[in-house]
Amino acid sequence: MSKSGSTKEKLVASARELFWTRGYSNVSVRDITGSAGVDAALVSRYFGGKQGLFEATLAEIPPWDALTAEPGELLKKAAESFAHPFDPEADVTNVFTMLLTNVIDPEMGGMIRELVQTELADPLTGKIDGPEARERAALLLAVLFGVALMRKNFRLEGLADKSPEQLQAEIIRLGRVALEIRDQR
Repeated sequence: MSKSGSTKEKLVASARELFWTRGYSNVSVRDITGSAGVDAALVSRYFGGKQGLFEATLAEIPPWDALTAEPGELLKKAAESFAHPFDPEADVTNVFTMLLTNVIDPEMGGMIRELVQTELADPLTGKIDGPEARERAALLLAVLFGVALMRKNFRLEGLADKSPEQLQAEIIRLGRVALEIRDQR
């Protein structure tokens, strides 16, 4: 590994930890470079600035595996991806936390909303057959994110204490309701 590769990796790792847990606007370049143990000028050199470094952390997000599922398996895969065990001590830097922390950020909120729309909602809409696909995709995402938020962030009793299998079954039940076609009359 070259020195610059290792320095860039240190910067991205530090930026990911700080941006994804504290939010873009709450983190300075100096916070990141101090954590990485490198000179602050390297952020501009390698990434063009703070926003470029933030975008580099987003480039590491893998595609949502539920979107590769066959239509009959979509809900099961989506539920699995949101029902994994959660360790509040160890599972701090994750995509879910990054989305929640940064969607309200005054500078990056728009980018995060666009990311959710283009990388989650739009592809999910394309996987759902029938009328009102966009609305049903949005409702399914609301179920998934809502359950995860109440379990992970609020640690709400009745969700936080469920096993992954129990939680997955509940998400599937709620997801089926979200995906139903409603009579508009």
